[in-house]
Parts: sequence; C-alpha cells; structure tokens
Amino acid sequence: MSELSIGSLLDDDKRASLQNFSENLPDLMLRQGGDTPKSKRDIVSRVAYLIGIDEKYFGIGQTENMNPQFYRSVYDELNQDKEARIVRHLCILRTKLQKNFRAIFTEMNSDIKNIDSIPDLVPQESLKALENDGIMFVRARRKLEDYIVDVHNYLLPHVPNCQKFIPDWVKWNYIKNLFFVPRGNTVDGNKEAARIYGECRDLFPYQTYMNWLPDDGDGNILRDDAKFLPILYEHNRDKFYDMSKVTEAGDAALNDPTEFFNNAHKILVAIDCENADPCKVIGIFKHLEQQGLNEKIYKVLLVDDEHTSTQWRALRRSENLPLEYYLTDRVKDEKSAVDVALTIKFYREFTQCNNEGSPIDSAVIISSDCDFWPLIELTPEIKFLVMLEYDNCSQAYYQRLQNNRIEFFYIDEFYMSGNIELKTESVLQDVINEIENNYLSTLNLFSIINRVLNRLGLKMTEQELTQFFDKYIGIMSIAFAKNGSAILQNKPAFEE
Repeated sequence: MSELSIGSLLDDDKRASLQNFSENLPDLMLRQGGDTPKSKRDIVSRVAYLIGIDEKYFGIGQTENMNPQFYRSVYDELNQDKEARIVRHLCILRTKLQKNFRAIFTEMNSDIKNIDSIPDLVPQESLKALENDGIMFVRARRKLEDYIVDVHNYLLPHVPNCQKFIPDWVKWNYIKNLFFVPRGNTVDGNKEAARIYGECRDLFPYQTYMNWLPDDGDGNILRDDAKFLPILYEHNRDKFYDMSKVTEAGDAALNDPTEFFNNAHKILVAIDCENADPCKVIGIFKHLEQQGLNEKIYKVLLVDDEHTSTQWRALRRSENLPLEYYLTDRVKDEKSAVDVALTIKFYREFTQCNNEGSPIDSAVIISSDCDFWPLIELTPEIKFLVMLEYDNCSQAYYQRLQNNRIEFFYIDEFYMSGNIELKTESVLQDVINEIENNYLSTLNLFSIINRVLNRLGLKMTEQELTQFFDKYIGIMSIAFAKNGSAILQNKPAFEE
C-alpha cells in the first residue's frame, strides 16, 4: 500500500461527500421553497442581536415558539456581555437616527431639543443602556449628523471585542464589515449610507441598518445560517462551502453531554491531545463543572505528544479534575504513539477498577480518530460517549458510531465565549516564558556594571557597588512600547 494512511483516505471521502452536499443543497432548498427544516439559526441570531433587531423576534429557548426568527438563548447570552450590549444599542440608535432623520432634525432645530428629549423618535432605553455601560452618548449643542458619526466612532473599539461570539470557522472580517459604514467617520460617508438605506429600507432585514448593498432577489438574508453565510461570502467575492456547519447533520449526535453524565455513575475520560481542540475541550469541562457533573469523573487520562499544542497546559493546571498526564515520545519523527498509549492506559484503568470491585460503567473518548473504535467494540461492558470535531472525523467513523448506537457529541457546536480568554492566557504564558528564558535569564546587571567600569577605567568597592545598584539600578523597570521595543522606566535624572 502507498504511504497514504487509511485515515487520510477516509478524510478524502468525507471531504468529497461534504463538497457534493454543499454544491447540491441550494438547488434542493430552491425546489422545496421556504425554510429548510434542518437549517440552523445560530449565526443569524448573533448577528441579529448585534445589529439591533427588535427583541420580539427572538423566541423562547432554541425551540419554535410562535415561529420566532432567532434563538432566545443567544439573545440572553449576548445580553450578559457589556461589549455586545454596547454594539447592539449603538446600532439601534444608528437605525433610528437614519430612519427618522428629518423628523429628528426638525425637533432639534425648530424646538431646540436634544435627542434625549425626543422619546417617540429616539429610543431612550438605548441611550440609558449606553450610559449604564459607560458611554455618555448625549452631548450639548451636538448636531444630528455628528451624532451619526459618533455611532461609527464608538463602534470602532467595541465591535472587535464581539469576535468571541462568532465561531472561528466563520470569517470574522466579513461579519465585522457589516457594522462599519464606508468613510463612516465623515458626514459625507454617512449621508451616502443614509441614501442607500432610504431607497432600499424594505430590503434590509427587519428594516435594520447594516453596511450592506441589498439585492431584491436575496429576500430576508437573515432567514437562517444556510442562507446568510453563502450570501455574505458572495458579497465578499468568496464562497462558503461547508454547508454541514449550518444545517443539522441528520445524525444521532447528542445536543448536550449533560444527560450522559447524569445517567453515569463512574466515568473514565480519555483525551487524545493530537486529535482534539484544547479550547473546546476545556469549554466542555467548564460547562460540566458549572452543572456539578465533574464529580462523576473517576479519572481523566490526558495523553500528549511533544508536537501538540501548549494550550493543554491550561487543562493540566486544573485543580478540579482527577487528571493523569502522560507525554509520549516518538521512535520515528513521523509516527505518533498517542493512540496506542491511550488505549493501553485506558484498558489498565478499566481492568484495575474491575478487580477492585468498583467497575467503570461509562467512558468518554475525546478524539476524532477512528483508531479508538476497537477499544469501544471490545469493551461492551462500558457505555461510551465519543466527543469529536465534525471536520476532523471521517464519514465512515460517523456511520460506524451510528450503526452501533454509540452516543457521540460534536464539540464544535458547544461554543464557549471563554475560549478567547483561554487563548489569551496560553499566548501570554508562552510570551512570558520566551522573555524570561531567552532574554532575562542571560541578563545580569552586575556584569553590565563591571563591563562599564572596565571600559571607563574605573573601580568601585563592593560597598560602593551595592550602594550604586540600590540607588540607581534597582529602582528602574522594563516596559514595552507600542511597537514592541523594550524601554527603561524610572531612570534617574541627571543635571546637564
């Protein structure tokens, strides 16, 4: 057989299947007409919240309630975040200021009113919400056109902070551009945006403004994810291929792992660090901890390889998990031993607990690798839950799990806003280690002082050297400029 692995062949089959599915789905939707019953509304719900679509269009929970357009759970999630609230209320104000421009202009100029005293034209609840979140939007003697420019300028620092609410498989720049009017920091730029909005208002979703050139043939672009993302990408001269992300998979995947944990008594968790995303895995454990379900876990086997992500250290530092960490080394550079090591350690734990009269009844395998199927098949005494990533698992493995009624769960869909904090922590820790190990560890101030003394032909006694260090050197600190260069602070000043 050639050097291609069985796993890579399966991945090729899956990619071909997904591409075929993606190419044929639009025609299928067209033939059926209207909404497809399996289309998701997660992304459109997030965009709808941020651009300021009325709360009444959000349902109760993620079920159909009087046919709501958007998920109420998404509304509640984002409404807990200050940055998301700021963006939402700024967008609400921009829509209202554009929609009611002439009437507001008349009130402000004829009756000498400000926008905080025109409740029938300007939503006072948005002004109050912004004030509560630290943005004093209303100012004295401010022109209406300047207020619209203010919206753009306030959005500039806050929109990027909402990236955490959009999954990383969606191109964030395409979403971000929806909030920024071209030349939005100028009156002329906003006048052009207002002209487009005024002429095509009914083509904007729910008459809510965003940076968009509407097409009469598009209809409601926020109908569902399967409609929105392909159109969004097309407007950016790109193509969205992975329709599997925006439609229900049509399989037996669990919606949430909570029920599995509730029904288990003693759970063994096995994590393949080579075939799982650390951010998503840690998000799962945070969710289980919040539900009080981590106590069901007997042990977490974390088997790592020297080539995997350093972000796994964040999980290793957890004090709330009975974690056993094992790092494998490689006999050959191109061949990992993680799957073999994890299988052996798993079976040893299973056997030991059985011999001690306290058997493991349930197990979770966190990996998209089908190499663990023999372990599942040959251990029928255990009820398994497989946590995997949709794009990293072969179609054949999906089919095998479904045919054998093995529960599985897509960790891709378990979006955790805390992932951004995890990534920040991981990057920051590595940056600190890099600075300390590669730069500060070789820096010795006494060596520098002695080199300077030798160069100048001067000498200091040990007492003079200590006093000099304490008075002048010890008080200084290192800081970093915006361009990344290091600078000394608290330097002693000398008279010239």
